[in-house]
Amino acid sequence: MSKVWTGVALSLLLGVAAPVAAQTTGNPANPGDFINNPHPAMPWAGYANPNMGAFNYGQVVQYITVPPQPVELELTVPLPDGVPAQTQKQVQEIPGYVIAETTTGYYYPERWTLQQLNVGVYQWVQLPAEFRRK
Repeated sequence: MSKVWTGVALSLLLGVAAPVAAQTTGNPANPGDFINNPHPAMPWAGYANPNMGAFNYGQVVQYITVPPQPVELELTVPLPDGVPAQTQKQVQEIPGYVIAETTTGYYYPERWTLQQLNVGVYQWVQLPAEFRRK
């Protein structure tokens, strides 16, 4: 009877220990390990170690500031019928942003830009965040 209880206890112990061993992200034993425990706001937060099959963003080397960019646009002026078409120059400013250079590439945050739809027709477009490898 003791062999049966030993087998049951062993299977319960392995069943409880297996999910803990299956957790492969982070290093909860060392909270100061910022490579395996990144701050949640960092772009690589939530990704496992590259040795475990996940994408490796690398470590941040520097931040590159892209200043706001003034753009001069040629816009068509709405006029009544029969009047020749005219254009007017207008200056818009594309907002600046900060690129994070890492050891494996560059992380671009979400950012706004102007897209030309037609002659004299522009639209604000939000570009998605992206990572470009070196």
